[in-house]
This record gives sequence, structure tokens and C-alpha cells, in this order.
Amino acid sequence: MSGIITAISPQKKRKDRVNVYIDEAYSFSLPLWAAGTLKKGDPISEARIDELKAIDENDKAFQRGIHFLAVRPRSRREIERYLNQKGFSGPATEQAIKRLDAYGYINDAEFARIWIENRLRHRPRGRFGLSYELKQKGISEAVIEAALSGYDEHQAAWAAIRPKLDRWQNLSELERRRKIYSFLKQRGFSGETIWDICEEVASG
Repeated sequence: MSGIITAISPQKKRKDRVNVYIDEAYSFSLPLWAAGTLKKGDPISEARIDELKAIDENDKAFQRGIHFLAVRPRSRREIERYLNQKGFSGPATEQAIKRLDAYGYINDAEFARIWIENRLRHRPRGRFGLSYELKQKGISEAVIEAALSGYDEHQAAWAAIRPKLDRWQNLSELERRRKIYSFLKQRGFSGETIWDICEEVASG
């Protein structure tokens, strides 16, 4: 509704935000930087109120995105899903993504590189397994292919299976092969890589 701005007061718990009152009644809140053009006693239209509320939602979505990224790197798709789940509108989510992108906070190529390095360090997976995971994160096939170029699947397979070999050393060769095959298959390694590892383990 249109009316007269009767008060602009700082929030008690958030000094970087203000509450705006129209005709003596609370109407909406804003980040402090967005309230600079508002003055007590000025008339304000319904269209302007809607515009300011949209600015506020856009800023809240942006701040949510920053907090979400503070935990660990995220893909563009992850951030979009998160903001949508938090109830932000499509336009607010889109604007937040654009701002995060402009600040350099979103980089799917860097995200894919870090994801692969982390997997290799803590839970090695094959090319297929990594590709599947990254696709689930919304990473494009072109970015995935570039990130996996030069990836040594054989080395990764050895890193994955080595901690298991002591546990399986007293098994028959056939049973050990089955264990190796099942384990590496679940980790997304190729049949060729699994075969090579089985042969190398058998040869000692």
C-alpha cells in the first residue's frame, strides 16, 4: 500500500538493517545501504515498496549464498538448489547467482578440480564414479572432461584398494578377485583398470 514514511529505525539485533514504517505501522525491512534514499515524511508508492522488497530479497539471497559457500566450495547448481529450497523467488536466486559470479565466488571448473583432488586424497574413485558425482552437482560434461584430463585412474585404483589388501590376504585368489572387482566397481572404476589391478595383486 502507498502512504507516508513515518519512521526508519535500526533493528535491535541487526545494526546493518532498518525497519521502515508507513503511516505509523511497520511495513518492511531493508539493508542499511538500500535505505539511503528514503526519508521520514516522504510519500512512497506501492510500486516503490514492491521494488524495495525485491531489493531486500535479492540481498538476503546473496548473503545466504555467501554463508553457504563459507562451508566448502559449491557448484552453481548446488547454490541454485539451496536458495530455491530456502524459499527465495526465481528472480532473487538469479540475481544472487549473478552477484556471486561477479565477485568470483562461483567457478565450476575450480569446484570440479577441488572435488577430484579431495576424492583422490580421501576416497579415490574411478573416472566414471567422479563423472557421475560431478554431473549430480550440475557440472557440465565439457568441464568434467577438462577436469579429468590427465587423471591417473590406475594410480587412484591402487590408492583405493591398498588399505583393503591386508584384510583379504588369506582369501583364495578367486575370492580376492571378487572382492577387488566388487569394491572397485562400486567406486566407479573401469573394467580394464579393475582387471589390471587384479592381475597385479595376483602377481604379488
